[in-house]
Amino acid sequence: MNENELDRIFAQNTDRRGFMKLAGMTTFGAALLAACKKADTGGGGGGGAATGATGATGGTVVRPPIEEEPGGLQVFDWSGYGNGDYYPKEEKSFLWGQYLENTGDTPEFVLFENDDAGYTKVAAGASYDVVHPCGYKYRDWVDLGVMQPWDTSLIPNFGNLNPDLVQSGVVDGQQYFIPLDWGFIAPLVNADHVDTSEEDTFGVLFDERYEGKIAWVDTLNMFHVAGLFLGVSNPYDMTDEELVEVRDFLISKKPLVRFLWNQSYDFWLAFKKDEVWAGYSWPDTVGYAEGAGKNYKYLQPKEGRISWVCGMGLFADTDNYLHAHEYVDSWASTKAAEFLLAYYYYGHTNTLVDLSVVSPGIIEALSLDDPTALAPPKAIPESYTPRRDLYAQYWAEVLAS
Repeated sequence: MNENELDRIFAQNTDRRGFMKLAGMTTFGAALLAACKKADTGGGGGGGAATGATGATGGTVVRPPIEEEPGGLQVFDWSGYGNGDYYPKEEKSFLWGQYLENTGDTPEFVLFENDDAGYTKVAAGASYDVVHPCGYKYRDWVDLGVMQPWDTSLIPNFGNLNPDLVQSGVVDGQQYFIPLDWGFIAPLVNADHVDTSEEDTFGVLFDERYEGKIAWVDTLNMFHVAGLFLGVSNPYDMTDEELVEVRDFLISKKPLVRFLWNQSYDFWLAFKKDEVWAGYSWPDTVGYAEGAGKNYKYLQPKEGRISWVCGMGLFADTDNYLHAHEYVDSWASTKAAEFLLAYYYYGHTNTLVDLSVVSPGIIEALSLDDPTALAPPKAIPESYTPRRDLYAQYWAEVLAS
């Protein structure tokens, strides 16, 4: 076992008992996030089949029993979630253990680096059974014409998910996505090297004092971060002039950046070794820093943290319709929620998890004791970006600079 594998297991198991209990915060957190993310759509979602959220055919198609489906469920997902990159291999099935027990099927995981890369691959013709994008891309996936709604009556754990947050997966009045995991985007800084006496701001990611010690994410989401910092009215739907301003700003600040990450664990390793002191961060890196005893601060920027929610979508041409519902039901279970929080420090929409012992450091870092933490202005929800292609074009120009 190499040093990186030891680092990973250490970070994910330190004070594990406390982190397992973090799952109980999902009831609190999901309700808050719902206030930020509730979709302006009618029908579907929020209470199981009784709400009218059904499959694309309204439940009228007679399907073969699950035993007659081919199995070998193909799940198109982020690295680490189902395939076990980021936790001990003997526990690789925690998120889909219920699925394995009920079906005897081991899923095949096909991985993407980020939402845009995954979407682009499917837009080019690839097809799977289940996909796991984030909420700001839901509309894009539906408009692509490759998805079908879920039949929530086939997902027993659906009724245990926060109904308001589940509503964020409703598109055109139908439950196209089952929202499951959520978290923040904010700067994580090394308090031994970064001045934390100043007002928290995303500006630390563009601060010349920390030249060569900054990490950005390698996606156009940096446009949203920079837009918030520059005070644009809506970072997800900027005007032509605002996009040019943000592009030029990012180009001017790019020389300060040591590297751009695709996998958050790569950011953690650099942060752990003091190779970088500040970076675009998800909650998992905060959990690693807490477990390793780093002197860190997860900033609450004056511009607002960005909040995100991701969920499972069902491909329209799947031959594993019932397998897919079994898989998502496993992900929606309390056991899976607790595992997700123990190893990723992400929130989950399951509302039945138990809260008895929570790590004080994580409570403080993620503001879990603050009832306004996930509501504007403290948090800005990731949103659909109508002109994402133009953002991508300008981001490519930033990368090429």
